[in-house]
Amino acid sequence: MFFRPLVGVTLLVCLGWANEELRALEERVAELTKRVDAQQTREQNGNFESADRRSVISVGGRIDLQAALGWPEGSLFAGKIPLSSEGENAQLQMSARDSRFWIKSRTPTPYGPARALIELDFWGSSGDERNTNSHNPRLRHAYVTVGGFTIGQTNSAFNSLVTLDTIEFVINDVFVRQPLVRYTIEKGSVAYDLSFEQPETTLIDKNASIITPQDDQLPDLVAALRYYPAWGEASFALLFRRLSQDRAQLSDGTQLRTKDAAFGYGANLSAKILAYKQDDLRFDLQYGLGLGRYMAYNAFAAGFVDEDGAIELQKSYGAHLGYRHFWTQNLRSTLAYAYAATHNSAKIQNNPQSANKSASSLQANLFWTPFANTLTGLEYFHGTREVQSADSGKIDLARLVFRYEF
Repeated sequence: MFFRPLVGVTLLVCLGWANEELRALEERVAELTKRVDAQQTREQNGNFESADRRSVISVGGRIDLQAALGWPEGSLFAGKIPLSSEGENAQLQMSARDSRFWIKSRTPTPYGPARALIELDFWGSSGDERNTNSHNPRLRHAYVTVGGFTIGQTNSAFNSLVTLDTIEFVINDVFVRQPLVRYTIEKGSVAYDLSFEQPETTLIDKNASIITPQDDQLPDLVAALRYYPAWGEASFALLFRRLSQDRAQLSDGTQLRTKDAAFGYGANLSAKILAYKQDDLRFDLQYGLGLGRYMAYNAFAAGFVDEDGAIELQKSYGAHLGYRHFWTQNLRSTLAYAYAATHNSAKIQNNPQSANKSASSLQANLFWTPFANTLTGLEYFHGTREVQSADSGKIDLARLVFRYEF
C-alpha cells in the first residue's frame, strides 16, 4: 500500500518534467524557425549574418553593358581628345567593363555601427575582342567608417557632391579616388568633412611632358561643407596641398640637382536646385592655383618645373551646367555643357601641341527605367580640346547603355 502513492508521485514528477522539457523543446524549435525565416529574408535582400552573428554582410553590384560609336578614333578625356580627324571613323565598340561587384558589412560597436565596403570593377588590364573579352578586376573602394571616421580608399572629399546625370564623364569633372583619413560631423541638414589624403605632385616641364616626382612629404588637406536644404543639395570644398620635387628627373632624362616646394590651393562649389516638378538644375565651379590632377582627369599639371628645379604653380578653372527633365516618371533627359582650362607657363619651349590649354563638352541623353534597379538609355557627346600651340580638335560619340543593379 505504501508503494502506490510513491509510484503515483513519481509518475507525476516525471510527467511534469517531460512536459517542461517538451515546452522548452517547442520554444527552441520556434526560436530556430524564427531565425531561419529571418535568415531567408536577409538572404533574399542580399544580406546574411557573419559567424559571430554580430555583423550583417551584404553583397551586390551591377551589370553594365555599353555600346559606343565614335568619330574620329580617340578618347573623351579632356586631355586626350584627338587633334586630328584622321584614323578610324564610326568604330563600334561594346564592353561590360563598367560592371561592378561590392561587399558591405555592418557591425555594432561602442562608437556606433562600423560600416565597411570593398568594391571592384573591371577596368584593370584587358584581354582582346577576338575570343574572351576578359578584363581584370580593379579596386575602386576599400574603407571602413566608424565614429565619424572614414579610413581607407574612397572618393576624395574635394569631389563635387552633385554630379550630372550622364553616362560619359564631364570634361571638368572634379573626381579623385585615393587613400585617405576623413572625419565627418553631421548636424541636421549640414555635414562637415576634414580629410587628409594621398598627395601626388604633377609638374609639366619645358618639353610639355607631365612628370610625377613622387617626392611628396605631406598629405593633401581638404575641408568641406555639405548642405541638404529643402530646395536641393550643395557643397563647398577647399583644398590645400604642398607640391614638391627633390632632384626629380625631367622627361628628356635630365636629372635635377636641386629641390623645391610650393603650396597650392583649390576651391570647388557644386549644387542641385530643384525646379519644375521632378526637374533640377545642376552646376559646379572650380578654381585653383596648383589644382592639377584634381580636375579634368589629370589633363593639366599643377605647375611648371624649370631646368633649375624651381616650381611655378599654374592656375586652373572649370565649370559645368546641366538641366535634368523628367518626361514621365520613368523617362528623363539631361542637357549639359562643361568647360575646363589652365594657364600654362610661357617657359614651355618644345612640343606646345602636347600641353593642354582648354577643353569643352556638350552632352544630351534620354534615359528610361522600365523597372526597378534598371537603366537603359542613349547619350550624345561632343568634345573639343585646344593645346598651347593653338591647335584644336574635336570628337563626337553616341553611346547606348543597359544597366541592372542587384
